[in-house]
Amino acid sequence: MDVTENGPIVTQSDIENGLSSLGLLPGDTVLVHSSLKSFGYVDGGADTVIQALLSVVGERGCVVMPTLTLGASETPAIFSVRESPSRSGRITEVFRTRADAWRSHHPTGSAAAIGWGAEQMTSYHLDTPCDLLSPFGQVYLRDGYSLFLGAGWASNTMFHVAEELAMPNYLRFADFRDATVIDENGVPHPTSFRRYNCGQAGVKRDLALMGPVFEAAGVVRHALIGKSDCRLIRAKDNVDISMRQIREHPEQVWSYAS
Repeated sequence: MDVTENGPIVTQSDIENGLSSLGLLPGDTVLVHSSLKSFGYVDGGADTVIQALLSVVGERGCVVMPTLTLGASETPAIFSVRESPSRSGRITEVFRTRADAWRSHHPTGSAAAIGWGAEQMTSYHLDTPCDLLSPFGQVYLRDGYSLFLGAGWASNTMFHVAEELAMPNYLRFADFRDATVIDENGVPHPTSFRRYNCGQAGVKRDLALMGPVFEAAGVVRHALIGKSDCRLIRAKDNVDISMRQIREHPEQVWSYAS
């Protein structure tokens, strides 16, 4: 790794080597949560990180990223597959704009995917953010991975897949009956969907509390890429352990906000 007076220069090769050391292989499906600034200086920026991911999983693999639009206006809810920016970080915003990216149509909880089966993975995301038909649920069903590139456990979207499978009493949804989705071709479609409503209903969830639980189970792999603390966990382990925690110790992941 090259070094300057401002710190290490992280290259595509550095990222590929780090991902391989985590155990990511050709043909894998991986859901990526990311922080570009966590690496330090990346030669080529977000594009370099994306290309490294695609190179490691290869033509038979698939890279998936959340491209959430939370915080955008919901009165009325209007979502453009091509134009609505991702609020999940710089890497995800660059990722979703690539010509080979497919983006799901959920107005607040979309995801983008590139690779084998990407179109199929993003085609049925029509109701809740993280059911099994969503790209996040599809990563779980395809025995894929959750990868955290400098991102914390609080960003763990796969935990919501576990919630939707377990359906705990605290889980709340808001219904939207008059939303509009503008598809890839610029055609508007009236739609209805649901998003999570836990915070608005006074329920506070702290997903970061699951980190020590995963670590104690010995299912997390670690690598340092540049300055970025990177972690890989199999989606099945992520969901199964989260479901057990939700069912046996729900008070450890949620509380009613005061």
